[in-house]
Amino acid sequence: MDNLKEFEDFSNYINESSKVPVYNEVESQKNIKATSDVELPYSKVAAKITELLADKKAGIITKITVVADIPTQGKGAPDYIKEVISKERERLASIHKAKIGKDSEMDTDDGDFNFDINRFGEKRNLFFDSEFEIVGVEDGLIIGIPHSLKGKGDEYKAKIKPEQIEEIYYTNK
Repeated sequence: MDNLKEFEDFSNYINESSKVPVYNEVESQKNIKATSDVELPYSKVAAKITELLADKKAGIITKITVVADIPTQGKGAPDYIKEVISKERERLASIHKAKIGKDSEMDTDDGDFNFDINRFGEKRNLFFDSEFEIVGVEDGLIIGIPHSLKGKGDEYKAKIKPEQIEEIYYTNK
């Protein structure tokens, strides 16, 4: 039991001592050594983003961006990731079918083509954004649109936990 208590104390210390820096994006681009405006514990991230969203609505700032580490697999992965993977598989299947002379409308057999291995026999990597433009806060979760999918519609929203956020940036008007 003593070890469990020590672990809980250590875990609480790590979680509360981890801080999320908030930067003025323009200033940090001008000066690489710029320091953050403030460093927040995870428990205050949602409140700060709500405050920044109010400033955005008032016209004081133009953009809020976060760098976040979101899961790309499993239960916690945002829905848009599954869609991006599905579209990439369809694209790869059509290229493969064109090379082997099959009709692209036909279904591919599971054993016909391995989507996870590239033409060199190496595991295929898909890269996902870690930068999100913030559009809202809902039930303590931060709602963001991946930077690369910003113009493609609202279906690409991700719900981000405050613990997943590494940095917050805002841009003044």
